[in-house]
Amino acid sequence: MEEGKIWNYVIKWGIAQNQGLPSDLENWTPKNFQALETTLQNCLQLIRCFQIYGNDIVQPYQQILEKNLWKDIMKRIVDPNQPLSSIILPPRIILTPMRFAEPFSTIMNEEHAAEIASWVDEKTTTYSARNNPYELRLLLRGSRDGFTADIFWNLCEKKENVVLITYKS
Repeated sequence: MEEGKIWNYVIKWGIAQNQGLPSDLENWTPKNFQALETTLQNCLQLIRCFQIYGNDIVQPYQQILEKNLWKDIMKRIVDPNQPLSSIILPPRIILTPMRFAEPFSTIMNEEHAAEIASWVDEKTTTYSARNNPYELRLLLRGSRDGFTADIFWNLCEKKENVVLITYKS
């Protein structure tokens, strides 16, 4: 799950724990922010703020963050190479580079490849296209290579871990 979504869920949970908070953030008082900060005090340190893209997600709640952390977030936006004083947690997921420079297939995209990888690993959740641990390569395309058994065997024989996908229109 993306860190921005985790942040939103944590904020929603914190607000739900404080029934008296106004629904419109514009009407919040410093006391309201303090109540949310107290509720989330054990959660906030686990949020990877530097993995959240989009200042608009965190900015409305800057008052619940440590002052040093907020300064570092602003520093990172202005100059990503500037040293920071905050503890930076590693990403929850390691993003792999997208593996397809050109369109992978006319019937299959990166999301399909990630779903197939999840089936191979018997995962209950699907890998994201950016976190697929497998590199899928198109060995044979009928419209390009032909549809005969000889062509199939010439291109796919002695290849390990082959996934065969057929398409009927």
